[in-house]
Amino acid sequence: MLQVQQNISLKNKTTIRLGGITPYYVKIKSRQDILDFAELEDKLRIPFKVLGGGSNLIIADESMCRELPFGVLDIDIADELTSAPCMPEENFPPLVQKYVENNHTDFVKIHVGAGCKVPKLLQYCGINGLTGLEGLVGIPCRVGGTVNMNAGAYRTEINDVLSRVEIFHKQYGIVNLTRENMKLSYRKSEFFYDNTRLQDYIILSADFIFPVIEKNIVTDTMKKNLQTKKNTQPVQALTAGCVFKNPCNEKGEKMSAGLLLDKAGLKDVHAGGMRFSQIHASFLENTANGRTKDAMELLSLAKDKILTLFNIQLEEEVRIWI
Repeated sequence: MLQVQQNISLKNKTTIRLGGITPYYVKIKSRQDILDFAELEDKLRIPFKVLGGGSNLIIADESMCRELPFGVLDIDIADELTSAPCMPEENFPPLVQKYVENNHTDFVKIHVGAGCKVPKLLQYCGINGLTGLEGLVGIPCRVGGTVNMNAGAYRTEINDVLSRVEIFHKQYGIVNLTRENMKLSYRKSEFFYDNTRLQDYIILSADFIFPVIEKNIVTDTMKKNLQTKKNTQPVQALTAGCVFKNPCNEKGEKMSAGLLLDKAGLKDVHAGGMRFSQIHASFLENTANGRTKDAMELLSLAKDKILTLFNIQLEEEVRIWI
């Protein structure tokens, strides 16, 4: 049965602990729930946003508005993770294609619900020697969110192994999209149906194809990436992850947003209870009951400084709901 709550604070539902009161909070635990919600949404007459695990997200709070002008969907469809051996088909993911070209023949297809936590998926990959997403280790989000933004780190991203996405769209209902219906780029996913770029879709599940290699190679890579993350990022702090995308220089090469912010002297710069991390300047930390207004002030300051000093326009990686 569809769970609907009213006047719910979102502060403790985001990893950075920022968020105001939403008039409606709806938990989606099944495909029937999403169909029931579609009928309810028409009656409520307000827009809804998809929350997921609450990472990579900054939400307006009482410092900016008394009540949020939208409801929130918590997509918690966590189908049991299932797997089956497979041979890649046409238009298979880029990493899989590389392995096929090298005459690799051992592949596994994984089906997982959008509400599945990424650490659980990665644990399964480690146990079974499935390579492709080792860079996502330590990210506290759900599968739906990582797919929606083509999340990545340490030279890997969702696009490397994603083969199918199941979505709900108000106009088309529940549909399955294959690689032909996807356009995935740096921290951005676009999906198409009936020759139309979809908006306001809700991810319900995803399928991945992984090359199978030696287990110790997968687990060792995860351990190395996790240790690097602990050494270079504020993993114990209240953050939303990296707040800015890495921009490109004039040659089209990626530059470190964190390094630019560091050069601009923004490490440990405060606004109220928010600050840019002393460890990695592209992380905003909530240090002491920070407010969204403070976070937005720091983001604006950083963008202005980087534009003035380096003539580079930074773009937020974190999603902002205001």
